[in-house]
Amino acid sequence: MFRERSPQGSLFQSALLFPEAKFRRLEKSWADMFQSRALPLIDERCFAEMYCDDNGRPNRAVQTVLGVLLLKDMFNLTDEEALENLEFNLLWHHAMRLTLEEAHLPQKTLHNFRRRLMTHNGGQVAFCETTDRILQALGIRTERQRLDSTHIMSNIATLTRLGLFCETIRLFLRTMRRNLPDLMEVVPTVLMRRYLKEEGEATSYEDARSGDGRRRLSVCARDLYRLVDRFRGTAAARLEEYRLLERLLGEQCHVGRHGDGRPGEDDDDAGEGKVPIALKSPKEVSPDSLQSPYDAEVTYSGHKGKGYEVQVAETCDRENPTQIITHVEVTPSSGSDAEVPVPLIEALAGRDIEPDELFADTTYGSGRNAIEAELWGTELVSPVAGHGPDMTEEAENDATRDLTAADFQIDVTADKPAVCPAGHEATEECEERGAPERVELRFAREVCEACSLRPRCPVKFSREIGVYVLEADLIKVNIERRRRAEASGEFRKRYAVRAGIEGTNSELKRAHGLGRLRVRGGRRVRLAVYLKALACNIKRMIRALLEAKFRRPCAAQALV
Repeated sequence: MFRERSPQGSLFQSALLFPEAKFRRLEKSWADMFQSRALPLIDERCFAEMYCDDNGRPNRAVQTVLGVLLLKDMFNLTDEEALENLEFNLLWHHAMRLTLEEAHLPQKTLHNFRRRLMTHNGGQVAFCETTDRILQALGIRTERQRLDSTHIMSNIATLTRLGLFCETIRLFLRTMRRNLPDLMEVVPTVLMRRYLKEEGEATSYEDARSGDGRRRLSVCARDLYRLVDRFRGTAAARLEEYRLLERLLGEQCHVGRHGDGRPGEDDDDAGEGKVPIALKSPKEVSPDSLQSPYDAEVTYSGHKGKGYEVQVAETCDRENPTQIITHVEVTPSSGSDAEVPVPLIEALAGRDIEPDELFADTTYGSGRNAIEAELWGTELVSPVAGHGPDMTEEAENDATRDLTAADFQIDVTADKPAVCPAGHEATEECEERGAPERVELRFAREVCEACSLRPRCPVKFSREIGVYVLEADLIKVNIERRRRAEASGEFRKRYAVRAGIEGTNSELKRAHGLGRLRVRGGRRVRLAVYLKALACNIKRMIRALLEAKFRRPCAAQALV
């Protein structure tokens, strides 16, 4: 049953038991700032739906449990280390506003709270709600933000292709032995011994020399087919481990007439019969195929390897006392960063913190993304991919060069009329059917024919409608304008601010353990990312407040 934490303090809080000299030192610590400024930002009512309204024992205060998780990620601790600090560290007692008697939390309570967060998307709620309060409390300006992605790994081993087959089969056999021992009797002993010893330990079948690896991989593929075929339609088919076998078979093998699947005389499964499969070549296997049976959501990137990508956006206004992470999102490694900017801007707009300028690297900055971002009122500032015609500043200002559609002022939202290089407004702007990125601008005949720029202008006279017309591809226009900005040299100075997010990625990995998580599985990974990003924001807020209060950085050094 949900119950909010009582704001009433206790006379037995540990801070009130300190001598006066120690208490003055305590007031200058991160713990005092956490209690007075960070802890109140956790709105417990946002988590009420995780508990029953009118039944059960009252919950342990959300501020306490979530606070422990945040301090755990602020200092990159294990559960055991965090709970030990909660028990015996007076700074933690003061930070959480707890008495010595209250400073205790069972591991099970921590586990159950995380499970509720995963079930109710509580990690995202905690990050968004608390971060928005941090932005408001510090007066952070969000008009300028920067975006980047970083590669992370969940708590899994990096398997070879042979190791993937062996471990997936081994996991299925172990689950069968534990949950369906009667069905295990139909598994041939010779097949099972290739993956499990009698006591259930793993064999070293995947540890093959390069010369034997290909042959063993073929044996594993045939064993995989035999297990899938033998247990299809049985109680074993309802197991998640069986579905992983089916997925692995479909992604890694051709089933049917692609090969006879006949074991060789020297193969370990010689005499066990042929099966209608053939291994796919590595190039035929999709990057989003199964990479580990222990984390089915891990995918592969040819550039970064196996794992996940975390999209990170943060403020980058120089007037801010500190920069705050505004958005984090876990995406597949096999996906493209080009799919991220528009949904990210939409998500930020839903929280009323969308940027006027979003600085990102080349992959994010396609012409289409830039146009769609403009429709949300955001300028996507990034280098342009590929190569185009060189346009130096002297060439751009050349009074004899031919004009292009990029010289026209075109508002993609159509709120303002288009304006030609001579300053004349278009009489009409039409969008082509089914192609919102292509527009047709119409200008009065008498204006265009009297214009001094007419010999160099790309508009063409239309006899059908009696006006001058310019057909403009907004994507090409956007790219050409950005190429000109890059050539002018001003872009580099403006874009320099984006480099700061590399330090944020490093901070999240180095100080908060984001690079190699202690959890695996998509839901757990997403929760861990939200909590670590929120912990980083709280740490930055505390550090900024301490430096502002005492006018020196030494009080905040413990949080670096």
